[in-house]
Amino acid sequence: TADKKIIGVGREVVGQRRDGTTFPLHLAVGETEVDGEKKFTGIIHDLSTRVNLEDRLRASEARWRSILESAVDAIVVIDARGCIEWFNPAAERMFGYAEADMIGKNVNILMPSPYHEEHDGYMAHYLATGEKRIIGIGRQVTGRRRDGTTFPVRLSVGEMQVNGERKFTGILADLSARVRMEEQLREQTSLARLGEMAAVIAHEVKNPLAGIRGAIQVIGGRLPKESKDATVVKEIVNRIDTLNELIKDLLLFARPPHPRPLPVDLAGLVRTTADLLAGDPALKGVAIQIDGDAPPVMADAELLKIVFQNLLVNSAQAMQGRGEIRVTLEPLDGVCRVIVRDAGPGIAADVRERIFTPFFTTKARGTGLGLATAKRIVEAHAGRIAIDSAMGGGTTVTIELPVTSLTI
Repeated sequence: TADKKIIGVGREVVGQRRDGTTFPLHLAVGETEVDGEKKFTGIIHDLSTRVNLEDRLRASEARWRSILESAVDAIVVIDARGCIEWFNPAAERMFGYAEADMIGKNVNILMPSPYHEEHDGYMAHYLATGEKRIIGIGRQVTGRRRDGTTFPVRLSVGEMQVNGERKFTGILADLSARVRMEEQLREQTSLARLGEMAAVIAHEVKNPLAGIRGAIQVIGGRLPKESKDATVVKEIVNRIDTLNELIKDLLLFARPPHPRPLPVDLAGLVRTTADLLAGDPALKGVAIQIDGDAPPVMADAELLKIVFQNLLVNSAQAMQGRGEIRVTLEPLDGVCRVIVRDAGPGIAADVRERIFTPFFTTKARGTGLGLATAKRIVEAHAGRIAIDSAMGGGTTVTIELPVTSLTI
């Protein structure tokens, strides 16, 4: 039996023209018998056009793939069931997932509750009614990263048909930086108004209070020390002093800090602040341990002293005036890190979210301006401050200040 390799099968081969050029062709060979002789029939199709088209399609696909993969914004393509078919590198960076792990997954994995649970219903509603709620419009939504954190996203959704199948393309831009900037602008506007109010208070209230305090002290000096009226006068003076402290804190917070940077030894500054607090009878049961060292930073020592005093007093009060506060200094990639840890009861999650909000306090007689002022001062030094609290108690405050000089 003859070994048929092409007869009756057909395959793509290469043809050669008279001028020597070659071209792709499809050759189908048949076998027959004419007058007792074997004959072979070859049916030839020139494939040049088809091959050129395929090459162009492959080049086009490669070009579009290159564009999508190099896009700055995240691009996600899903089918009509909501399953992911395309997840470009920008989306990998934005959400923390690898493309290989996302293909075939429901796109709602990128959404927090309640959108996670509601998305399939939105898809079904659109496919059934054609009512567009976001397609072709775009809006701000909330995304969910692999680690569970959420962030603001600008989402634009487009619809297309591929081989008769519906596909949806989502282009996403991370708005975190823009939202933070908007918050800072709102905060600066509020602080400017607060500064104006504080100036009025200082002029209209503080100066008259000083006069009232002096008059009360004169009256009190004429009373017998053992009389009840002398006790009342003393309490009035204490209340006036408390009000003066509130006005002082308000002015300090409301006035924009303008650091005058000079080389500052942070370890020495923390030790000096701790020594000053050691003289307070209410804090005599508190031990402050200072570890580590760091290079000098360009900063305003007087402003930073306010920050460290605030943090140390807060830690001491959280421990009811008894226990150890550990301050650690360490250099890290061009910044100096100062970590203040206490052994207090810790801070509840809902309180921690508002801890830097002006006038928010959990203390019976606190002004709620201490930490807000500390944050303003640290940020005026191009630094950052963060607070963390463990489940079992204890609070850690971390301050990072740049070692390089400031441009004020």
